[in-house]
Amino acid sequence: MTVALAKNDFRAVAEVIENRFPADARPAGKPATLDAYLAAARSILPVLKEHAAQTRQQRRPADESVTAIVEAGLSGIMRPAMFGGPGLELSDMVAVGSVLGEGCASTAWDYVVWEVHCWMAGMLPEQGQREFYADAVVMCCGVANTAKARARAVDGGYMLSGRWAFGSGSTHANWACLFSTIDGEERDGRPVVQMMVLPRPDFQVEDTWRTQGLAGTGSHDIVIAEEVFVPAHRTVSRADVAGGTSAGGRLHDTAAYRMPLPPGAHLATDSAAIGLTRAVIALFRDVITKRTYVTGKAQVDMPASLIRLATAEIEVRSAELLLQDTMRELEAHLRSGAQLTVEQRAKARMVAGYVPDLCKQVITSLISACGASAMVEGSPLTAALLDVTMMSLHQSTEYDRGPENYGRVLIGLEPSNLAI
Repeated sequence: MTVALAKNDFRAVAEVIENRFPADARPAGKPATLDAYLAAARSILPVLKEHAAQTRQQRRPADESVTAIVEAGLSGIMRPAMFGGPGLELSDMVAVGSVLGEGCASTAWDYVVWEVHCWMAGMLPEQGQREFYADAVVMCCGVANTAKARARAVDGGYMLSGRWAFGSGSTHANWACLFSTIDGEERDGRPVVQMMVLPRPDFQVEDTWRTQGLAGTGSHDIVIAEEVFVPAHRTVSRADVAGGTSAGGRLHDTAAYRMPLPPGAHLATDSAAIGLTRAVIALFRDVITKRTYVTGKAQVDMPASLIRLATAEIEVRSAELLLQDTMRELEAHLRSGAQLTVEQRAKARMVAGYVPDLCKQVITSLISACGASAMVEGSPLTAALLDVTMMSLHQSTEYDRGPENYGRVLIGLEPSNLAI
């Protein structure tokens, strides 16, 4: 079954984007420890900073930035050890994403998206994992929304078609991880949903991403206009992904492959906000040490500016520690062999929204003390405010979905938000 595209639908006639996967780029070395990954991430910050404006303008990560990520060995931090990866955890990847956020928020966002889906592929059956990780470099985009997707079961797998919006990182992806309902299949009265993983020739990317915040993520529509075959070994049920219970995940020793999709992916997307806030703090420090008011008074002599700076340093560090502590608590619990409790999931969902919201407050506070010049066209401060606002609006990090839900659980009530 194919999905019809209306002739008057802008997205249906949008330009098809050529795959920009950096085929010639290869890692100069392969980091083995978290410290090595962090050092590699810091080493390419000048490249990401240099191309940040270009990334926003062209609405996708700069090729130079993506190549730098690959050549620094950062791509594949979530590749399982049995397929040549470092055997690290999601919390380690988040730490690396936070560093990259200091250079370019959109590129860091896409890096996390690629690695989240590299992690999710580790939940496929073994044959599917072997096919996926056979590529020396894997950059996988993905969308979980099934609203415009259709799949039907056939011998040996599924025929898939559809359209998936908000495909961050799609312009440089050589794989996609897409979710779809299965025609005519239900379980407990609800449609069966499968996660399906397929290579770039089987999907297209259409130019639909035009936003003010995170403008450079290339979060275009992923389209399969004519049905493609996805073998069963490159699929896994959404229930197993959401529960961290896939048989394929049991092939690996790390807690990552027992981590449910929520909260794992929800928390991971917070990392770019941490790095972006650090970058704004650095910009603010530079502003106040150079800026003089029309009265002749130096801003650095204003106690209010110093208080904002000090508060920002403490708050971004608090956000970073809260994020890491939450993730590592979940990982330790999963390593013990236990499943996550409802309280742990509810707490994680609140943290996933709290961190970018706090980062937004920090950035807003600092920009408020930078004068009107902070809002001139092309200002990195303006871009940062738009970016962090966009981060806080994502469905997995929207703040209002968290606190009331967590409060209910804390007093023994059923959660109001089941997507935890």
